[in-house]
Amino acid sequence: MVTVGAGTVARERARGKRGAVRIVPALAGGALAYAVLIAAGGLLLLLPSASTADARPADAFFTAVSAVTLTGLTPVQTGAHWTLLGEGVIAACMAIGGLLWLTGAGLALWLLGRRLGVRDAGMRRLFRGRPSAREALAAARPMLAVALGAQALGAIALVPAMLGAGQPLARALWWGPFHAVSAFANAGFALPPDGYGAFADDPAVLAITGVLAFLGGLGPLPVALWLARRSFRRLPFDARVAALALLGALLAGAAALLAAEWSNAATLGGEAAWRRPILALFESSMRTTGLTTLETSSLREESKVLATGLMAIGGAAGSVAGGLKVGAALVLAAGVAATLRGRRRISLLGRELPAGAFRMAFALALAFGAAAAALGAGLIAAAGGSALDALFEVVSALSLAGWSAGVTETAGAAERALLLAAMIAGRFGPLALVLFMARERRQPPRRHLEDSIRFG
Repeated sequence: MVTVGAGTVARERARGKRGAVRIVPALAGGALAYAVLIAAGGLLLLLPSASTADARPADAFFTAVSAVTLTGLTPVQTGAHWTLLGEGVIAACMAIGGLLWLTGAGLALWLLGRRLGVRDAGMRRLFRGRPSAREALAAARPMLAVALGAQALGAIALVPAMLGAGQPLARALWWGPFHAVSAFANAGFALPPDGYGAFADDPAVLAITGVLAFLGGLGPLPVALWLARRSFRRLPFDARVAALALLGALLAGAAALLAAEWSNAATLGGEAAWRRPILALFESSMRTTGLTTLETSSLREESKVLATGLMAIGGAAGSVAGGLKVGAALVLAAGVAATLRGRRRISLLGRELPAGAFRMAFALALAFGAAAAALGAGLIAAAGGSALDALFEVVSALSLAGWSAGVTETAGAAERALLLAAMIAGRFGPLALVLFMARERRQPPRRHLEDSIRFG
């Protein structure tokens, strides 16, 4: 047995407190980097050579914010409004914004001294306090390698797939890399005039895009661990939960969408019967991305409700996807199930969860719901129209999903301001809230008398 002296414990606690204090400047530095990237992207999009017509500042900066935060909502059609230069600026904003998030979010958690779900000393040394530059680089290297490698392989695969879809060589050579970045970053920008509906007849393009979106929603860390271990069972618990939850959401969403839209002639009902399951599976895989082969505004009301819930769940923690995150959603479900069964302990996939996990997940869900309700009410007050469409659009912006019910295209200044606020809050809010709740605090020395409140 190893005995740790009181002085050592005190020093470790002091280092932990200093690491927790550094979270605020770390978040401020990350926000500043994003602000600089958004400003640069917006100014470049205002260049006369970046658009086919004179770009309005409101359109340019809204597009820049959407690209950098990896949302995908846009007031103009990307391929028709922007030139090759403008499309290149958007692609660069997506790529840099995604890499900034993958590395910055991980290092912010590391500064707090919390686990990132990796116990391997060779990939991540878990400690309290501030990492050195060498340690930070070692932490970021596998994530960057997977992210860049996935996008490069996706681009290589999409070029011949788009050639097979009938696109000219010059167009395929650009559209392949652009959509590989857009799909993996879960950004959702599409270049064809009718969006990804141009590839509705091409399963190869849809399959490659769907795989890229799934990997982006899962995050590069679980993929790097799987490549190193080549065993799903040997992955950390958090990575296995995220992968299974994403797969379950993909299949459940596809089945529900297929049932709801089977006879809707404006969406799946207008397609051949054998193609409907393929398109439903693709649409479900795009719930964190925003690419779509369907006219989202033509979905039935029940499908919009379903899509709103799927967007709110989002992807895995540490990935480029937004939303509540599948891990938090599973913890909430497990906690509710345990409460209904009269159990005090929460278990998930044979593992008992910490006592505070449910409280943290509940706080995240409550904050997300409150933000969606407030922003949705503001959008309805500013623009009127359908309450469901307004909520759909706000949740899409807040979860960084990018699906649109047609509100963004016709939005005025007030509505755009609300959507911009939703995108920025959706990018930084969940991480900031998690870091705030997870940091170490001194517990009050005295406890109150225990009592209860009646329910029902």
